Amino acid sequence: MWAFSISDQQTYQNRLNRNGLSASALRVKTNSKERVATLIQKLADSHLKNYQVQLTDAAHPTVTYVFAQGDYTQLPISSGRMLTDSDFSAPVPFVVAGDAVKDRLYQPANQAYYYDGSRYLSVVGTVGAANSTAINDHIFISLSTAQTTLKGRLRHYTINIDGTLATTKQKVAKQIFKVKSFAKPKYKNSNQTAWAIPPIALTTGILLVALVLTIGIARFFALAEIKQLNDTRLDRTLYRHLTYGYVRQYFFYALVGIGAGYFLGSSRLYLLSYQQIFLTVALYGILQAAMVVVKIVRTKQKHVLTEEEEDRAYEKEHQG
Repeated sequence: MWAFSISDQQTYQNRLNRNGLSASALRVKTNSKERVATLIQKLADSHLKNYQVQLTDAAHPTVTYVFAQGDYTQLPISSGRMLTDSDFSAPVPFVVAGDAVKDRLYQPANQAYYYDGSRYLSVVGTVGAANSTAINDHIFISLSTAQTTLKGRLRHYTINIDGTLATTKQKVAKQIFKVKSFAKPKYKNSNQTAWAIPPIALTTGILLVALVLTIGIARFFALAEIKQLNDTRLDRTLYRHLTYGYVRQYFFYALVGIGAGYFLGSSRLYLLSYQQIFLTVALYGILQAAMVVVKIVRTKQKHVLTEEEEDRAYEKEHQG
């Protein structure tokens, strides 16, 4: 979990540097003279779900206009809320501001407002992250089918698409934006955590160490129990019961260890890759269990009680 947390932190940091867009997001390269209001209406008429479109004017790189529907990647909310589907059909725009912008907002009472150069817009939430000054200094403004503060044409803006528009509905996106192809967006990694070792290398290294420990612990446990079995003088039935008792003991210890590790990891580490964690733990667990069980079960009994020794043991037990 520690290994995946390192990778997940970097993934999340990269997402913040992309203004919350996922790694599958695409940039629309267009010379279209179509107006933004027309684009928004076409998107609404397409009835697509689970996507977002971000538009940024080069003259104001810290202000991004958003139109979205359904589920899409979100930003870390500090207060209030993120933009919702109802905002994208509202007659007025709404704003989500970065934490560093809060001091520059107009706030006569409990409600804060952002001045866009012509009017004051209601701020419904703030976003921020400790390691991303880019997101902290950014402004996100909703677009809707009922209004748009953008009067320019599409070619005047940097346009990024995410969600289904960038994955399963690319053909529809090409028709809507009237383009032949898309490109990967480029972002500056502002204030990115300076890792001494690349995260992927560190993650791989930790997983390899964990694999060695997994095998080492399996061998240590199995050899310790095999020694106990070799030192016993039991009849075959008791020997078999003891063997399977050691196997049950191993599984109890393993489950307790995995449960404690999951609880500590999930409560103290930042995690996204729960599916990968489950698969890795399952793989390592199966490998370790197979080594322990096979070694213990295949152990040959060295000392078998003779009939005379069994009789004496029986009489001693009953006399006691």
